[in-house]
Amino acid sequence: MYIMPVLFQILALFILMGVGFVTGKLRILDQGTTKGLSRLIIKTSLPALIFMSFQKPFSRELFGEAMATLLTSGLFYAGIILLSLAAVKLLRVSKEQSGVYAFTLSFSNAAFIGFPVVTSILGEEALFLTAIHNIFFNLLAFSIGIIIIGKGIGQEPQKHSFRALIGKALNINVFASIAGFILFIFSVYIPPFIAMPLNMLGSITTPLAMIVTGAILSEAKLAPILKNWRMYIVSILRLVVWPFLTAVILRLCNVSGDPFYITVIIAGMPAASNASLLAAVYGGDAESASAIVCMTTLLSVVTIPVLAMIL
Repeated sequence: MYIMPVLFQILALFILMGVGFVTGKLRILDQGTTKGLSRLIIKTSLPALIFMSFQKPFSRELFGEAMATLLTSGLFYAGIILLSLAAVKLLRVSKEQSGVYAFTLSFSNAAFIGFPVVTSILGEEALFLTAIHNIFFNLLAFSIGIIIIGKGIGQEPQKHSFRALIGKALNINVFASIAGFILFIFSVYIPPFIAMPLNMLGSITTPLAMIVTGAILSEAKLAPILKNWRMYIVSILRLVVWPFLTAVILRLCNVSGDPFYITVIIAGMPAASNASLLAAVYGGDAESASAIVCMTTLLSVVTIPVLAMIL
């Protein structure tokens, strides 16, 4: 059955995460190395992976799927942000923590874990549409997301330079997506002597991302996290309720095919791994952000295989 290869792929991802966890505990990967590898992935290998995923012959059908995916992604993030803000109010989170809770409910780990899981379930061909879907993540997480995470709900927002927000939103992954899409539109192909190293660079993204995720988890202090009941509610919303609601609403809107599957998968990923970094930089509760990222990532070891089987 087709489901077995998919489950083996998912299992392989979490074995790599286990390798990262063990190497983190043994201090083979320390905190400084982990941060350096994270930057390496985000700024080099992931852009290469995204860019090369657009090296496809142009067709009206594929272009139509790309536009459908982009529209679906925009509506998805608009809805999920509003739902997350409402959920935080219902949870009665303190004003100081509310921004972090809203951010982690709104934005999932679309790149580090989302990309590997999508390719495991849907295959490498789905990377093209996943990169299209991720454009709105980058644009919103580093603009509206920064405003959300840097303030408590009901508090005065911190002032951020408009130029700085635009600079964050228009990051290298967005540029890779836009540049790759332009080449796709005009059916421009990268010369083999450039394409080969870019493909090799992009190929390290999935295994390295999972190892780094495991190493980050090895640094977490679990006792305080396990005592906070709100962490469990946030994790259930992030990993179970959001993908279920997304699937139901997309079906009611007659969305199908890869745009449907990609959006549901991204909706069911753990909280965005950059939440704690953004919270620390922009005045949010970095400790709570780290705890939510840790809890949702740990529980995703169970929920992602279940999601894969259902899909």
